[in-house]
Amino acid sequence: MSRAIGDREFFNSLISNIDDIFGQAENTSSQMNPIFKTEQGKYLANNLADPLIKALTEIANKRPEDPVAFLANYLQNYLHQRDPTEASNSGKTNSTATLMSNSGMLRRTDNGLHSSSNTNGDEERIEEDHISDLDVEEETNANLDDRDEHGQSMLHFACARSHRRGALMHLIEESNIDITYRDELYRTARDVSLQANQPSNAKDIDRYVLSLAVIGDVKPFEKLAVEGYDHIVDITDDNDMSIVNIALERGHEELASFLRNLRGLEELREELHQMIRDGNVGRVREIVAEPNGKWLLKAKNYYGRTALHIAILKENEEVVDHFVHVYPEVLKIGDNLERTALHYAMGTNAIESLSRILILKGAKRTTKDLKGRQPSYYFMNKADILRLQEEEEENR
Repeated sequence: MSRAIGDREFFNSLISNIDDIFGQAENTSSQMNPIFKTEQGKYLANNLADPLIKALTEIANKRPEDPVAFLANYLQNYLHQRDPTEASNSGKTNSTATLMSNSGMLRRTDNGLHSSSNTNGDEERIEEDHISDLDVEEETNANLDDRDEHGQSMLHFACARSHRRGALMHLIEESNIDITYRDELYRTARDVSLQANQPSNAKDIDRYVLSLAVIGDVKPFEKLAVEGYDHIVDITDDNDMSIVNIALERGHEELASFLRNLRGLEELREELHQMIRDGNVGRVREIVAEPNGKWLLKAKNYYGRTALHIAILKENEEVVDHFVHVYPEVLKIGDNLERTALHYAMGTNAIESLSRILILKGAKRTTKDLKGRQPSYYFMNKADILRLQEEEEENR
């Protein structure tokens, strides 16, 4: 699957050689640059010269406050706007990418990009459903986010390194990256900052959230909350003023009220999830029947799972049927790796009954997760879903 984030090893190699490349760039002709006479140089010239020269020209002309963030944002926009034929032809010289299959999608592996249909092992050669043009378009749009197959965004990678104050906040604002994304280890970019011993990066992300409180719009906070972002009401500014007081100081009463009630919503979400694990169907129905019932059904927890995901893992047909009847839109919600309820159901022992319930309510068998896998993949490869079931059992 084509992603905005390049191969890590190649990126690090490019960065390590960038001084050598552009130190010789006084003469713009590539023929005058010795590095472009090597095989590696030809690859760089063929694939990166145009976007990098354009980006550096923009930086030289505009002189942005943070040129690194500007470069990252420029290249990301270039990736999304370039001609598809250019993208498919750009890697023909010493490229890590193979030609795309009829599906037009690529799957990223640790060794680079490979066709999603050119997999290893008979277990992955699953006969796919016939997909209409409309389905293909819908899948493509649903998966055009800025994450790799491990769930990491550009912000995850950026948070592992040190930056000057304000750089990450500027990157988030310019690129509109979602700070709620969790990778396959359930880490947000903020979590990565702390694990990489870069607390200033985490503070920068907190400043971004505080800036939203200054604006006062409730909708961004509703999204943060429903996606399970777990550092909202606990953050403070440099003067130790809480985010609630910041909202109040600027007269944002509606936002302040939402933030005050957020803890209670989160606790109710956790109670709902625990009642599903315990099989307490009566209490589950009571919680879902409350005024915030639909919000609770689509709200994700620390693991990026909704109540429906957990009900599937617990193989509770009654609860699953009730959820999709009350709020069928939850069928479209993916977990931290964009696996839907149907992806989960295909890896359980109750596959027949659960998948029937989901498909009758509109679950699509052609939806792909971040690894480019349709639900049918997990019918043949159950290990991932079994591991998730074990995690839920440990949470009881």
